Amino acid sequence: MRESSARENSVLNPAFLQGVSELLPTERRFTDLTRRLAHSTDASFYHKVPELVVEIASADEMRELLKLAQQYQVPLTFRAAGTSLSGQAISDSVLVLLTRDWQAIAILEQGTRVRLQPGVIGADANRKLLPYGRKIGPDPASINTCKIGGIAANNASGMCCGVRHNSYHTLQELTFILADGTLVDTSDATSVAAFRQSHAQLLDELATLGEQVRGDAELSAKIAHQYRLKNTMGYGLNALLDYQDPVALLSHLLIGSEGTLGFIAEITYQTVAVPKASATGLYLFADSHAACAVISELKTIGVDAVEFMDGRSLASVRELLLAYTSTTPAPAAVALLIEIGRDSGEQLTDGIAAIEGCLGALNDVQPLCPFSEDPVTAAALWQIRKGLFPAVGAVRASGTTVIIEDVAFPLDQLPDAVTALQQLFVEHGYHEAIIFGHALDGNVHFVFTQGFATTAETERYANFMAAVVTLVTERFAGTLKAEHGTGRNMAPYLYAQWGGAGLAVMQKLKQLIDPVGILNPGVIINDNPNAHIEDLKQLPAVDATVDACIECGFCEPQCPSLHYTLSPRQRIALMRRTQHQTPADQQQIQQDFQHLGIDSCAATGLCATACPVGINTGSWVQQLRAQQARHTGVANWTAKHLSSSLQIARFGMSAARNVAKIVPKLVNTLVPAGMPDLPPAATTTMTEQPQPAARKMVYFITCPNRMFGYAQDNQRSLPDTVVRLCNKAGIEVILPESAAQSCCGQPWQSKGYPQQAAERREQLRQLLWQASEQGRWPIVLDASPCALQLDDCEHITTLELSAFLYQHVVPELALEPINEPLLVHVTCSSRHLDQGTALRNLAQLCSTKVVEPDGIQCCGFAGDKGFTLPELNSTALAPLAEQVPKDCSKGVSTSRTCEIGLTQHSGVAYAHIAFLLDAISHSNVSNSNVNDEGVSA
Repeated sequence: MRESSARENSVLNPAFLQGVSELLPTERRFTDLTRRLAHSTDASFYHKVPELVVEIASADEMRELLKLAQQYQVPLTFRAAGTSLSGQAISDSVLVLLTRDWQAIAILEQGTRVRLQPGVIGADANRKLLPYGRKIGPDPASINTCKIGGIAANNASGMCCGVRHNSYHTLQELTFILADGTLVDTSDATSVAAFRQSHAQLLDELATLGEQVRGDAELSAKIAHQYRLKNTMGYGLNALLDYQDPVALLSHLLIGSEGTLGFIAEITYQTVAVPKASATGLYLFADSHAACAVISELKTIGVDAVEFMDGRSLASVRELLLAYTSTTPAPAAVALLIEIGRDSGEQLTDGIAAIEGCLGALNDVQPLCPFSEDPVTAAALWQIRKGLFPAVGAVRASGTTVIIEDVAFPLDQLPDAVTALQQLFVEHGYHEAIIFGHALDGNVHFVFTQGFATTAETERYANFMAAVVTLVTERFAGTLKAEHGTGRNMAPYLYAQWGGAGLAVMQKLKQLIDPVGILNPGVIINDNPNAHIEDLKQLPAVDATVDACIECGFCEPQCPSLHYTLSPRQRIALMRRTQHQTPADQQQIQQDFQHLGIDSCAATGLCATACPVGINTGSWVQQLRAQQARHTGVANWTAKHLSSSLQIARFGMSAARNVAKIVPKLVNTLVPAGMPDLPPAATTTMTEQPQPAARKMVYFITCPNRMFGYAQDNQRSLPDTVVRLCNKAGIEVILPESAAQSCCGQPWQSKGYPQQAAERREQLRQLLWQASEQGRWPIVLDASPCALQLDDCEHITTLELSAFLYQHVVPELALEPINEPLLVHVTCSSRHLDQGTALRNLAQLCSTKVVEPDGIQCCGFAGDKGFTLPELNSTALAPLAEQVPKDCSKGVSTSRTCEIGLTQHSGVAYAHIAFLLDAISHSNVSNSNVNDEGVSA
């Protein structure tokens, strides 16, 4: 990471800053305006610029930081993934991030328990638990991005979690650090005993407070009433009723405390079983009353999820609904997405019959999709539900943000409450607002768009929220926060929800546990009645490609530069925030952005695969590179003289390798630190000759495989290996003439020369059209990035090599898989093409011990950036080496340049999977099997 320069005008205590500088290395503390602005936003609609951003690598570092903060009274705010929606993870003081060192997962007792550090992504925990048939209880919609620290600190729930399976109820043990730096591990008797002794007064006062609450009949009844619903409004006062031991009470208070009472360093969950059989169905009702009338019975039957979608919601995902109905549901209509899981097929059949009997007794119920056990159908139905939030975000006006709030009502009040909410939307002019949610728990979300550029807009929002508060707390006795936490947005309404007695208990808890008030001030406890309408985020237009970004952060786990420079969210947020800075600061930020935002972006577009509105930040960066392009002449020459360019490159590689052997010191001086060793130049002579056959394919050898060879002794070239495999399978390989002058255009596209890229791509399309006999034969490209460039070709069928091998070659071969570990890397382009399905399937056929390392979505080699900016590659692959199995000597992928970086950072030789497939296979093809039908195009 680049060194950040200290701000001379920092308002932080100089002694505190000195202590932090002694505690943390320079590369893990940022005071420059550029990075502080990039970290000034989370998924909420609030914005605060931190004075200091730090990255903490261990519990010991966190303890020391907290001691410094307490000593000098400096506020801290913890952030895990930053997907919080109510302003919990922003700060104008010190923002505390976690390095990748907090990702330990320990499976306990055959998966019935799991111990997790706060940096673990929720979905990653579930992937580790899946072989045991278990999962963690919390299931927030952001589970593919949000981290355990945030899940626990916000007591997040979700689709199937309900009240029973949230963090509070599935917590078994907790390791936490208090504001004074004290670390407590509740699974360690010695730690607990020491804590009881050192903090006896605190624990006594907590115990006394618990006795007072339990002795207050009115308050106890109110707490019990609120927690029969989903409720994350304020501190978890139910802990004061549920636990008398003050250590257990404190542990459970930390759940849902949003980083205001302490830092959660580790949590052990009791896991829940994954149903062995499940089915999903989608049903349409005339109105909310008709839909809600069946929910209680569905709850009695024991379904896992009932998702409520109002008429406006259904209209927003009209295209997704076309697969099930050609008519547009009426505005008053409501759909219920119902999922049921059981431990056996027979039990599932009985459960479905019970549901269908319940629904069949009603009038005007239309089965848009009857219950199906097909996982593909279930995923499609859930995509309708999950598409609601982004559907609103995608159509919002430029400069506005998407606001999602969640409330809960008693189930018998739900239909009237939904109608009342819809009326509020009309009254306050939110005509695009939609309502959906988790009907089993009476928990509904409402989503609308809002601008904050004018006082009138802000006042409209404030008036609307005041009306919502009155409706929820007074008219329907519901809860103002069911899942998303209190944050800044609902902090002014604690009194409205809890009354004076409840609020006083919460204030007392904060004072007891964080007496100096350094932990996330302004969140949950906030005396400012206007806190929810201050520090509002502005979303000015940046570029049409990225303006739909709602800054949710879902993109970040996909990004190889996340731990190196900036993530896609941070790139966009920085350019938005820059518009409100002084001219001098804008100039500095633009200078910094050249490296942080433009040069260090891999531009692979993986961010778009996780983005709720499909934003490809890589495309935006390519546009910025095009605006800066200064070498059009060179780009034109290389595009028109590709064969000569590759010859020069091959010669240069051979020369460089020879120089490296003779004068290594000179190479170390001239070559960027961390740059991988250059592989030998690829041979241009093919030794394997295609054999005539009725079945044919056109093979285009891509530039990387014309340039880079392999260092292994006796290693065939990839083209020779492909021809050899096709000969075994009885498929004739057609090698197009003039292929040496052709390219898919990807190198020019990536570097900001779209015109040259388009010209090369079109020239190649014409070549392949002729070579394939006008689309008669499929065309195979041996590098997945190049295959992706031609994936949208009309009239010809293009296949990435691994997909061709799996679909057309493997069925004709006899395989003897190796009995040793095989590392697999799915490239970014393969993820775009087929989610890596073909490569993974081939790997399973080639080895009995396939290993796909965790935490690596993209290798960061990004064409030639592994050579020109090796830090991107090394950062993206930082988790790789420690995951290499013992006695592993082979790795496979589908891109030659990716293999170079993977080899360097793993110590294992990576190569295209075609080599391994060739080594373990022999032909099953006989003359009688060969016909003239050809390979289907």
